[in-house]
Amino acid sequence: MRMNKTLQIIKDKLFYGLADYTKNQPDLFIPHRFRLIAPSQARRFLDDFRQSLVEEEVLLYVHLPFCFSECLFCNSFPHTTNKELQQEYLRGLLREIDLFCDAGLFVGKTAKCIYLGGGTPTSFSNESISLILKKIKARIDVSGNCNTTCEAHPATLSDESRIEELADIGINRISIGCQTFDSAVLKRCNRSHTEAQIRTIVAAAKNAGIATNIDMMTGLPGQTLEGVRRDLDVLADIGPDAIEYIRHEVVNPLVISLYRENPDLVVDDETLFEMVYLTQDWMEHHGYEQNGRFSNKDQWEYRYHWLKEMPIIAFGSRARSYAKTMCFDKHEDLSMYLLSIRKGIPPAVRYIALTRKEQMYRSLFLNLQTRMGLDIEQFQHRFNEDPRKTFAHLVATLGQYGCLTVDESSMRLSCYGSYFVEDVCDHIIDAALKEESDDLVRAPHSTGRTSDRLYGNAGSEV
Repeated sequence: MRMNKTLQIIKDKLFYGLADYTKNQPDLFIPHRFRLIAPSQARRFLDDFRQSLVEEEVLLYVHLPFCFSECLFCNSFPHTTNKELQQEYLRGLLREIDLFCDAGLFVGKTAKCIYLGGGTPTSFSNESISLILKKIKARIDVSGNCNTTCEAHPATLSDESRIEELADIGINRISIGCQTFDSAVLKRCNRSHTEAQIRTIVAAAKNAGIATNIDMMTGLPGQTLEGVRRDLDVLADIGPDAIEYIRHEVVNPLVISLYRENPDLVVDDETLFEMVYLTQDWMEHHGYEQNGRFSNKDQWEYRYHWLKEMPIIAFGSRARSYAKTMCFDKHEDLSMYLLSIRKGIPPAVRYIALTRKEQMYRSLFLNLQTRMGLDIEQFQHRFNEDPRKTFAHLVATLGQYGCLTVDESSMRLSCYGSYFVEDVCDHIIDAALKEESDDLVRAPHSTGRTSDRLYGNAGSEV
C-alpha cells in the first residue's frame, strides 16, 4: 500500500485501530446521559415521545434477539434459539405493537421502511415473520413501496422455497451475515457457512425479486490481507446489490478469551489500516455505497433515511427508538420485557433527552455519513447557528486531517474521510463528550481499551 501524506496523517492522528475503536455507527450515543423510566411513568413518557415526533414519515425496527450460537465477533449477545421462548417473545412483540399504537404513536404517521434485525430474525419461521408484518400493516399506515429488510444467517436460507416465501410475505431485501469467506477465520468465529452457500442464496434471492446485502468485516481473528483480497474477488464475482464493510470490535468475552490464549491472532493496527483502506477503496470503485458515501436510497433505503434524521420506532427487547430530540431503550432482560407487556405497560426502561448542542452534534454526525454531507442552510434554519462556527475546532481538526471539505453550502467528508468514516464518527463522539460531559472519555463498547480487556494492564500492547 502506498501511503500519501493525507493517509499518513489519518493513520497517525485519527485511526483508532482495534484498541480504542467503538462501533458507534450510525448514531450518536452518549450513554452516561440515560435516565431511568419507572413503570408508572412509561405511558406518560410514551406520550412525551409522541409529541416529539413532528415528522409524517417514520422508520420501523423490529428486534428478534435469538440465534443458534454466539459468534465471536457478535456484540448483540443474542439468546440461544428456543422454540417455546421464541413463541412467547413473538406474542409479547405483537402485543407491544398494539401498546404503541394504542398510545397514538402512529397517528398521522406513515412507515417508510421496516427493518428486522437481531440476533437472527430468520431463526423465526416464515409464519412468525409474516405475523409480525401483518400486525404492523394492520395497525400502522405503511408506505405502498415500503422497503422491508430482514437480516439472515446463511444456514437459514439453504432452502430456496424459504426465500420465495419470504418474498411472498413482503420481504424485499435480505442482509446476509457473511463477514468473510475465509473458512479458517469463520471457524475461529464459530461460523461455518461456505462461499457456495452465499452464491446460492444471492442467486435464489434475485430469482425471487429480493435485493441482497452482504455484511463483511475487517480485523477478524487471524484475518490476513491476502484473505481480504480474496474476499473482494469473491464479492466481485457474486455481485450482490449492496455490501456493508465494518470493523471488528473486540467486545465479546469469547473473542477476548481467544486472544488471551492466542495473541498472534490479533490483527495489528498497521495491517488493519490497510484492510480498511483496501475494502473501502474497492467499494468506492465498484459502485457500493455505505456509511460515509450514501448518495441516495437505492442500496439501503432504511439506513439512508436514518442518516437523514428520519425518526425510528423500534419494537422488541433491547431495541432503541430515536426522534430528533430524544431516544429511549426497552428492557434488555427478556423476563422484564415480557412481564411489562403482560401488565399492559410499554417496556421503555431508560431515555436520553438531547440538549440543543447534542442535537446539533447528532445532526452533524448523521449527515456527514452521506455523500452530500451536512446542508449548512438547513442547519442554520433549524438551529439559528452556522455549523462552521459552532464546530470550528472540530472542522479545523478534521480539515487538517484531510477528512472534511467545507464550502458555502455544505460540510462533507472527503474521499479518504469516507473511507475512515468509523474513525471520524468516534472522533466526533469524543468531541461531544469532551464538550458536553466535563471531559468524559469514551470507552469501547465493553470496558476500556482492548489491552485492558485482554491483559488487565493499560500499558500492555495488543
